[in-house]
Amino acid sequence: MTEEMRRINETNQAEHVREAGRSTNLTGEQLFIRSCNTCHPGGSKGFGPTLENMGKDFPTDASLRAFLRKGKGTMPAQTKDTINDAELTELITYLRNMTF
Repeated sequence: MTEEMRRINETNQAEHVREAGRSTNLTGEQLFIRSCNTCHPGGSKGFGPTLENMGKDFPTDASLRAFLRKGKGTMPAQTKDTINDAELTELITYLRNMTF
């Protein structure tokens, strides 16, 4: 293995360790309570809009993921520093299974 390939491999491994270290391993429900419930209490209208139309507004998980990562208006972006990819998947699953 060349020196450059070794450094690339070490860098990739270090990034993987950092990513794993950022995980809080919270469930979708825990993430919702921590990050969403204040403005969308139980998915209902609060400071933010109701989540009842979420399926129509964001028909795919990819579109919902992009929206959550970007944020809008007073809704903050949920960056990887806040919610890692695995946790965001958990949150999206929880949101998709909410009943109103």
